[in-house]
Amino acid sequence: MLIQSTLCLAAQEIASIQTRYAKKGLTLSEAALCGSREFVEWQHYPNNDLVDSDSGYEFYYHSHSVDEMPEGEHGHFHLFKRTGTEFHHLIGIALNQTGLPVRLFTTNQWVTGETLVKAEIALAQLQAFDISIKGRMSPIARWISALTKLFYIDMEALILERDHMIDQMKSDLGSVELALNEKSHHVLTERKIDLMERLSQHLLLVN
Repeated sequence: MLIQSTLCLAAQEIASIQTRYAKKGLTLSEAALCGSREFVEWQHYPNNDLVDSDSGYEFYYHSHSVDEMPEGEHGHFHLFKRTGTEFHHLIGIALNQTGLPVRLFTTNQWVTGETLVKAEIALAQLQAFDISIKGRMSPIARWISALTKLFYIDMEALILERDHMIDQMKSDLGSVELALNEKSHHVLTERKIDLMERLSQHLLLVN
């Protein structure tokens, strides 16, 4: 469980970064494109993903084809942790057309090609998520890091529920290998979020 001061600091960081982008006339989803003038379906932004070689954390932003995107969503971040030659998908964060996060989700193993790990491992990695870099994407990295703190409880619930979903699929299909490669199961768990409401809860506590 994250302490209240951590949540307040995360809320302040998120509000500050989004305000600075707004003053430049940018939404967070536009900033996530790393200066690209067009948003190409399936392409990763940044092109080779943003990787923190010190921590092993990484992320990228992209969208699917129009017919596969939920209504009103612009694209989404995928967050990962690399350990040696393996990588683990931690959480997905979807943004709407105005650049606000509106949905969190987990995916099945085949979607990203990850090595799926049990919830307790993924949660420990998620709780420590922090990317510190320089350059154009630094504010985006800080925003994502802060969001994993502010919505950790929601993400935790989704990852725990993901494991229950996989256990049920294993029982139905006969093996965990079949479950993790079941193409009819793309998103395993998801929930809508309201950033403005969450910010108001914690920013009001600062004073």
